[in-house]
Amino acid sequence: MSPRVVVCLALLGLAGLTACDRPADLDRPLDAQGPFALSHHVAWTLAADPAVALLQPATGRVTFAALSAAPRRVFPEPAGRGLLVIGTDGAASWIPADERGVGQAVRMPLTGDYTAVAFGPDAGRAVLYHAPGSSGGVLSNPNQIAILDLGGGAAIERSLRSFGGEPLGVVLGPPQAVAGADRQMAWVLAERYLSVLDLAAPTAREVVVHLTLAEDTRSIRPAQVVFGEVEGAATFFVRAEGSDDLFALTFPDDAPADEVPRPYLTQLPAGAGPSDVLALQVADGMRVFTADPGSATLSVIDPVTGRRVGVDAGARVSHLLPFRAQRADGEGEGWSALAWDDHGDTVVFVDLDLLERRRGRALTPLVLGAGVYDLQPLPGRRGAVARDARNCLLLLDFDARTATPLQAGRSLGAVRVDPGGDRIYATVVGDDSADYAVSVDVDTARVTAARLPASPGRLLLVPGAGRLVADHQAAWGWVSVLPLTDLDDDRVQVREGLLLQGAFDR
Repeated sequence: MSPRVVVCLALLGLAGLTACDRPADLDRPLDAQGPFALSHHVAWTLAADPAVALLQPATGRVTFAALSAAPRRVFPEPAGRGLLVIGTDGAASWIPADERGVGQAVRMPLTGDYTAVAFGPDAGRAVLYHAPGSSGGVLSNPNQIAILDLGGGAAIERSLRSFGGEPLGVVLGPPQAVAGADRQMAWVLAERYLSVLDLAAPTAREVVVHLTLAEDTRSIRPAQVVFGEVEGAATFFVRAEGSDDLFALTFPDDAPADEVPRPYLTQLPAGAGPSDVLALQVADGMRVFTADPGSATLSVIDPVTGRRVGVDAGARVSHLLPFRAQRADGEGEGWSALAWDDHGDTVVFVDLDLLERRRGRALTPLVLGAGVYDLQPLPGRRGAVARDARNCLLLLDFDARTATPLQAGRSLGAVRVDPGGDRIYATVVGDDSADYAVSVDVDTARVTAARLPASPGRLLLVPGAGRLVADHQAAWGWVSVLPLTDLDDDRVQVREGLLLQGAFDR
């Protein structure tokens, strides 16, 4: 019996119960939200019978994690290690998941109605806050935050001092030794200043760092914080809109573990109006890189000496996307970046290890025939994949200086890159109006395709499971699971009724 028939019979069976004496809960719709891609699972939230449903594509197993109330907001952890769900009861629930399965849900009651989250790099802690302009209610406090210990289940809510504004964003650094203690620094961005927190001491009073003098009337908005280590000391680099400088913050050698240490602030010269910043350990040591679109320049800054080297990019560049690739000097793998501008027709491959010494010779530009968007690097390779305004998928090879176009039939959907960098996946509506998942071998540009049973609402890459999942947007849960290899019709595993499993038991 086909999965479609099984689902139809199940739905008919549920409908046939309407005349029976049964719980009113069975009359409610599932109200599913998602799916959300994690490292080993695909997840949905269910509102009618509050729960998170998690499919592990590698095994086909579906697990349900109960929630205390219907979900209001859902935040997948960026590395795919779990899902944070804010319920209508105000509680935050953290559902961890990995290759072993789904862990025990951790519930943390809250009083604030938060709309945004920042996760730490190790997913041990998170900070909930109010995104700009999102506060509401009778009288709200946009400077209230909640510091969550995702492992231990503790939540501490507090208000930050404000100088007439609200948080523009929150950035969490890694747990590390800072000022003589093990700390995890968090930075709350606000107009003209930052608030510094130590998440290892969540009740300690924050430190405010002003980026302008009292008499300076410029509008300086911190927009980006990146982390590095300079001469063995943790250093944080801040890019601010309205300033041509970068702000480097370091900490004293020692400070009490239960207090937030006050950082030292120095300014480093960058280009004109930097729009992106990286801090990376390259062949010559820690270096800070900026994209300066106003002057079409890339800057390399030595944070120890303050020396800046400007390199003409040959085209306007506003974004830097770092990844690991083979170095041009044959010295193994190093840091590289893609530099480009929104919808521009030029993409520049930058060998960051060699940029300071070789300058323009460390750049490989490719000028394309149309504006580029959805640019993604191919990890480990001197290449990238992009989509352009002509509905083409472009394979960029910076060694050969070629851009191989692959023309979609009627339309090109989502594009995903295999973590190993040797394959690209996409959804396509073909000339026959059918929907397909396609796999492209990067070395040969060979395309294989598998026909999908319905239009994919989303194409999810589940790297830890080694699977693609095409979601068909059915209320009861309908997906196609595909391997990360060549594709054909026989390799499509259709799963229907995922969200109905155990409906009478929950």
